[in-house]
Amino acid sequence: MFEELAGYGVNQTLKNFFQQLGWSNKGSNSMKLTYDSLSQFACIIAAFVADEYLGKFKMLLTGASFASIGFVLVLIAALPSILDNVMLSKVLFCIGVFLGIALNQVGIRALLVSFGGDQFSPESPPEQRASFFSINLWASNLGVALNYAIFPSLTIYGIGTIPADYGYVTVYAIGLALVLAIIVILLSTRSRYINVPPTKSALGSVIRVVMERSKHNFHAKMIVLGTVLYLAAFVLNILAAFLSDDGEVGHNISYACGILIVAATILWIYFAQDPSFVDGATGADGVEFDRDIIEGIKQVVLILPFNAFNTFWWVCQNQRGNNQTIIQQTDLRIGSSPDATQIPGPTVQFFNPGSGLLLVPLFDYVIYPTYEKYAGKPPSRYGKVVAGYVVAIVAMAWTGVFEIIRRNTSVLTYVDANGETQYILNNVGKEPMSDIPWWTAIPQYVLVATATVLIQIPTYNIGYTEVPMSLRGVSIALGLFINSMGSTLLSVIVLLFGKYIPANLNDGHFEYMYFAIAALMAVNTIFFVLVMKKMQFAMIPLPEEGSTAKEHTASRYSIERSRGAVIDREI
Repeated sequence: MFEELAGYGVNQTLKNFFQQLGWSNKGSNSMKLTYDSLSQFACIIAAFVADEYLGKFKMLLTGASFASIGFVLVLIAALPSILDNVMLSKVLFCIGVFLGIALNQVGIRALLVSFGGDQFSPESPPEQRASFFSINLWASNLGVALNYAIFPSLTIYGIGTIPADYGYVTVYAIGLALVLAIIVILLSTRSRYINVPPTKSALGSVIRVVMERSKHNFHAKMIVLGTVLYLAAFVLNILAAFLSDDGEVGHNISYACGILIVAATILWIYFAQDPSFVDGATGADGVEFDRDIIEGIKQVVLILPFNAFNTFWWVCQNQRGNNQTIIQQTDLRIGSSPDATQIPGPTVQFFNPGSGLLLVPLFDYVIYPTYEKYAGKPPSRYGKVVAGYVVAIVAMAWTGVFEIIRRNTSVLTYVDANGETQYILNNVGKEPMSDIPWWTAIPQYVLVATATVLIQIPTYNIGYTEVPMSLRGVSIALGLFINSMGSTLLSVIVLLFGKYIPANLNDGHFEYMYFAIAALMAVNTIFFVLVMKKMQFAMIPLPEEGSTAKEHTASRYSIERSRGAVIDREI
């Protein structure tokens, strides 16, 4: 929970603080998405270093230490006396938030979960491990809820004796204290922990095998090329985000990034459908890899197309900063007077995780059983994801429609003491607010939360069950990598539509971006259906009379693993 409070405490400030530092609407959104992308990508690096070199405990301490330095820098950058020198504040903040916090904070989150799992022996009852993950999820959600309930107001208005000018400073100081508390707790209780020593990283093994096969096999070459294109887009997008407000340079780089990501996704989808190219892989000594390793890596390759399609889903899911931009030009007032207290824009984001907490049991105990009753089979993971994609399309289209409605609604005004009509402005960017209540934007959060439940649970389930235990970390890392690429692609899209996203949205057409994303997601869904049907991936056919419906766990290229594990149960 400490990590969630610290991490999300920073995250919810980024959109507005980047604007305060001089970035435009599009630039601040792109910078926030770049932070998200870098954070997710850092999880993979942290996992690799922990497995191959340091071990999880030392990596946790290292990450927390660097994160604490990052918090110190952003805290200094937010001091009113430093903010007077905008360039100095920019430099300190960007170094602290990107190199200090982004590269370490989310990696800490991922490692805390896996480190906790290491404390259970293989002989431990499954219920104990499940209980730990449930408690971890509950604590995580509690941390997110507390963050959205407290920090946005503290950031904008201050609290008690803390003035508004020190709102950001206070939030960053709390984050620093929480990270330092994590370090103290780890050090003071280290004797209680089971420290699994670093071994040869499973991720490293996968990379070595695929790279070795790429010397001899065209399919492997194309998968490696796709990975290189993803990484190139990731690096170029960071440059584009920093240049987003400097003429056409950042805009042109964004075009290149978009092309690279789409090309990489196509390569992964097309060339990873048949993983047989992994057969015959040899090590540096020319000796063929162990057969179990080969079969496991083939399973990892087999889920690449499924993961690649999720790149476009993450574009839809990671809309927090963009949605906040819209909400901050709705009527945020609590009351009707011109100077009434306003709800901070980030607070409304609570309805995404908040809705999810209610939707998970609704689907598990009502919707899925009802579907099984009338369809004669339980919903497959493929079917759930397709349904989630459709809901995501609706969510993006509706958000675009909502923006049209908001922009065409009259602007809030009042008559001042001199008898002149004035706009009622929001407290953050000082843009005019439209006469449409903030709560009318809640449906877009609920729709995205619904899509998240439909897509993410099956995705995690596939990543966990479709590969051997030794490669599950690799599978989860691939999911994080795709999340990072989705954030990168969304950052690119924001920059491409930048001319339609002015400081005052009433002068632009922000809805164009949402409609474009909806169209992109629709195309993605069509090809997802075609490819998954071709592969027969994660589907449940109608059962024959007297038989039980079972899901195709992988595809027509499914490999029979050494343990003969065929997953019959669908979560």
